[in-house]
Amino acid sequence: MPKPAKLSNPPSHHAHKIRGLDLDKPRPTAAAWALITLYFLVPAMLIGALIDLLIQWASGDCFGVWCLVLH
Repeated sequence: MPKPAKLSNPPSHHAHKIRGLDLDKPRPTAAAWALITLYFLVPAMLIGALIDLLIQWASGDCFGVWCLVLH
């Protein structure tokens, strides 16, 4: 009669590895880039327009983008 197989040391938690796909790190999508751009670009454009409006109001000279449209 054959002898039963002798068990080696019980496996530690480091011995078990999950095999599968190596996924890339999460990264922003095109929609995320669009929202980030809108989040920063729209307020910057509004602040710039307000500064141009204040310069026009104080000096009487038009320096803004709308001067191209109005004149």
